[in-house]
Amino acid sequence: MSTQLNYSLVHWQCNRQVPIVLPIALALALLSLLGGALSWRAKRRGGAGFKPQRTRGTEHFVAKLGVLSALLFALVIIMQGSAALILDGCLR
Repeated sequence: MSTQLNYSLVHWQCNRQVPIVLPIALALALLSLLGGALSWRAKRRGGAGFKPQRTRGTEHFVAKLGVLSALLFALVIIMQGSAALILDGCLR
């Protein structure tokens, strides 16, 4: 979603001279970190309701995977957005 928004908003940003890519990247990174926080909360709560003991390991694994993937996606989104600080998309 971040990459698609960055590519589609270049013409709008160039016409209006409003830097929009970096704020959108920060908002999407926060959204990704929110998903990671929800996964962390699910990991700490141990899932919903009564579960057999053998499925708890799977739930913890999926929750940890959610946290780590959210951190990875947030890092990638921030790195893409930080390129807007250095590179100007209007130069052609």
